[in-house]
Amino acid sequence: MSGTNVQRTLLPVHNLDVLRSTAVLAVLSQHLAYSLGHRSVAFGRLGHAGVLMFFVHTALVLMASLERDGAPETRGWMRRFYLRRAFRIYPLAWAVIAVVVVLKVPAGTIPATYDAPSPGAIAANIALVQDLAGRNDVLVALWTLPIELQMYVLLPFCFLLARTDRARWMALMVAMGIAGATFYTWGDSEPHRIHGLWRLRVLAYLPCFLMGVLAYFLLRRHGAARLPAWSWPIVIALDLACLILWRVHWTVSIAFCAALGFAIPLVRDARPSVYTGVAHRIATYSYGIYLVHLLALRVGFSLLRDWPTPAQGLAAAAVLIAGSYAGYHAIEKPALEMGRRLASSQVFGKSD
Repeated sequence: MSGTNVQRTLLPVHNLDVLRSTAVLAVLSQHLAYSLGHRSVAFGRLGHAGVLMFFVHTALVLMASLERDGAPETRGWMRRFYLRRAFRIYPLAWAVIAVVVVLKVPAGTIPATYDAPSPGAIAANIALVQDLAGRNDVLVALWTLPIELQMYVLLPFCFLLARTDRARWMALMVAMGIAGATFYTWGDSEPHRIHGLWRLRVLAYLPCFLMGVLAYFLLRRHGAARLPAWSWPIVIALDLACLILWRVHWTVSIAFCAALGFAIPLVRDARPSVYTGVAHRIATYSYGIYLVHLLALRVGFSLLRDWPTPAQGLAAAAVLIAGSYAGYHAIEKPALEMGRRLASSQVFGKSD
């Protein structure tokens, strides 16, 4: 059994919805600006920040998920974790890959043209190992998914260290993550490029995920948050502004994620409101929005290029809403429920 009497770490769920919705809207804003011909450095940095926020958020909520499952006391907890994550990531990604391949959708943002992927590239994308296999993404938004999958291998072990409640172990883990990012950055650049190191791009983002683990560690150790809930959007905005105004550098990315990791436990969770309700709705559909938005933008601003710009925007919004809604209810949610049912079965070490 999972130990229902064990005290659970309370997450600031409404604040995390705000973080996740901000992340997906940041990526969407970047690609919308690109579709309209505004390829500024600021928009590129905004989209990059959105991805980093996803990484911090993902690591934190997965720590809490492992805790709810009773890890590490329950038998088969690690197998269940990997099973649930596979059902979370793959089904909707496969659906989008199928649409891209069948409809011959260009991989990049507008005005990129279609370049037919090889069978090897399609297979690598289906397995979500494009970076390891050295294959191009069939859709540029897919580049983050292999990195997430590779971090899933490490996150259960990060959870075990975070659960020790020992600051020195947490500090060592973060230091090792920063060392990994340092090594990757050094070894992937001239004149000391290390052959094949490009396959391990996940190393560059280790500290970003670990800042989510750090947030979990701090939430476990400390009591009530001190900062008022209304400060959370301000914290996010200031963090975004710093990253956008500074030049993109791996150390800046780490600092951006560290600010979030330390701030999450400090800010009181927002109360339910229209604002948090909207954030929750966007966060619920965020994976679908992330995967579908490039298709929606291409319909609105490429296929319908002769339409007035407002009409193009409405068409893109309609495709995005319909696609993310259908993707969640027809694919993502059923797959999640199937993964939970399988993980709860005796086959995977846990019975109801």
